[in-house]
Amino acid sequence: MTFFSSLFGIEKDNHELCLTQYKSVTAHAPLVYMSLMLAVIGLAYVNMNNASAAVTIVMPLLLVLVDLIAFHSFMIQRDLNLSSYRSSVVRRLHVTVWSALALGVIHGGWVIILLAQGDAATQNLTVIIFSLSSLGAAICLLQLPVAAIALSVSAMSPLSLFLWFSGEPGHQISALAIAISTAVGAFAINRYGKDYSRMVMKQREVGAKKSEAEQISRLNRIMAHQDSLTGLANRRAFLSNINAQVADAQKGLMDGLSVGILDLDGFKLVNDVYGHPAGDRLLKSAGRRLTDLFYSRVFVARLGGDEFGIAVSGKRSQEELRALGERICSAMRVPFDLDGRSVHLGGSVGFARWTEVGDTAEILFERADYALYHTKESSRGAVTIFNDQHAARLREITVVDRQLHDADFDKEMSLMFQPIVSLGQQKTVGLEVLARWNSPALGIVTPDVFICSAERLGIINRLTASLLEKALRDAETWPDDLFMSFNLSMQDITSTAAVLKLVSIINSSGFDPKRITLEVPETAVMNNYERALDSLTLLKNLGVNIALDDFGTGYSSLAYVRTLPLDKLKLDRSFVVDLVRDAAARAVAGSMIEMCRSLNVDCIVEGVETGEQVRILNKLGCEIIQGYYCSRPLSAHDARAFVRSERQKKQAG
Repeated sequence: MTFFSSLFGIEKDNHELCLTQYKSVTAHAPLVYMSLMLAVIGLAYVNMNNASAAVTIVMPLLLVLVDLIAFHSFMIQRDLNLSSYRSSVVRRLHVTVWSALALGVIHGGWVIILLAQGDAATQNLTVIIFSLSSLGAAICLLQLPVAAIALSVSAMSPLSLFLWFSGEPGHQISALAIAISTAVGAFAINRYGKDYSRMVMKQREVGAKKSEAEQISRLNRIMAHQDSLTGLANRRAFLSNINAQVADAQKGLMDGLSVGILDLDGFKLVNDVYGHPAGDRLLKSAGRRLTDLFYSRVFVARLGGDEFGIAVSGKRSQEELRALGERICSAMRVPFDLDGRSVHLGGSVGFARWTEVGDTAEILFERADYALYHTKESSRGAVTIFNDQHAARLREITVVDRQLHDADFDKEMSLMFQPIVSLGQQKTVGLEVLARWNSPALGIVTPDVFICSAERLGIINRLTASLLEKALRDAETWPDDLFMSFNLSMQDITSTAAVLKLVSIINSSGFDPKRITLEVPETAVMNNYERALDSLTLLKNLGVNIALDDFGTGYSSLAYVRTLPLDKLKLDRSFVVDLVRDAAARAVAGSMIEMCRSLNVDCIVEGVETGEQVRILNKLGCEIIQGYYCSRPLSAHDARAFVRSERQKKQAG
């Protein structure tokens, strides 16, 4: 059996092929037996008058009985699932092959007996009927070539031999034709079998690749909607969820929805002090703590960084939302265990409720984000629920954004200059550039509004470049001993392209870089220290001076002062306000000034407005001041006149 199988190609080690062949055989084998039974009945009828009753009645009944038993056996097999039983499948295929061989021999032997007892007419009809029925039966077994060949060869070989040895020329020609046809058919079936085997394997490869692609697609869908760090839903999944809930609410399928955003207060400090791996563990803990707060109808996601989204299904009153937000804030205030260290954070929350059919998911998210922004600006660690006043303010911001986006910076933006004065030299040593926007539609818009808008719109880099070009053109007309102080935004120093653009503008201007001081906000350094360090180092290598603006308003500045390439620190006006009446304020300011002296960086105190403040600062060792005491911001013409007048008075004195 092994030799016969290997000769005709039962690949027992190829389970996929064997299983496919088995399924095909069990589906088509009944047709084989039906074809043989019909042939037996037909041949018995044709030879009824020429052959004996034993040959035309008894033997056909026995053959039909054998065919019926085999037919029933295959019908039972069709209901069996042998997919996972490799050996059973191979064994069934071998049984099929030997069954086909036996059927061919038995039916062929009976046909020879019929031919021996028939006349010329019935002999020719018998040969035709049997040949055609054998061919049809073999075709049904094509997917198992060895069985098809076994059936056709075992059935046709005795027939062709009988005809050949009958001695009649006509029968010998028929014998030769049957033999050649059988051989050609066997060759064709064998080739078909090999092609079929290759096709099955190709389909298997295609199926495996398709399955792999589907698995990858499923993983991609999961990854596309899951935060890889915390295991929570990500921003995309969160927006998709609130989109679906808003759609349900608009159809009346649910009675309300609230969207909240949580920001972890103090996370950046922990991340900077203990490193990113510690920060990642902290985010995981915060995510678990957040999900543990809710039992149902609340969808939690990590939006990115240290922000989490909260979608609350159902109608909630302001009091209920505030209580929920306070629970969140309280949970975030509980110290986190970080490798045995107790780490304290906080949480600020902004909520927005779905109130109208026209409210979209994007509108809800925008309102929640604004409520969070309001919380962080006014009362960190608290909860803000978006209200009508916020809506009015948000509409104003939207109008400003729209006008600024379409603004012509060259025409609408102008510059003012505020003197920076040396107490020791009693003269102006520099001018700080201050931007002003006179919108044709809105009128005068204050810098704190339009700078935030430019950052929000992502056009601050373009605005900075335009203002710097203007400022350098004006500075060309100043005395050579005056420096120009120019403010950069966080986005300016965290974008490599923006920094390179600044370098290009400075180089193209021909203005001495040593006379340029670039002020960077303390928050920009705190938010992305590594990128800020790279950018400031590049600018420093150009020859410009670097100043840290609004120093003292952040919570981690001192950790950076020593390592950043700084030339100046600008103390925030908050250090000056209580100088006159508060001894503690004087002590703090004095320590800051002394720290600058120790670090060998210039200390510039901003917001100086009175002579008494100047007297105290002078006593504390402050050398450079800026504020309304020296001068209000001036136009380019007035600034030049101010410096010229100051110097004329000094020469006259």
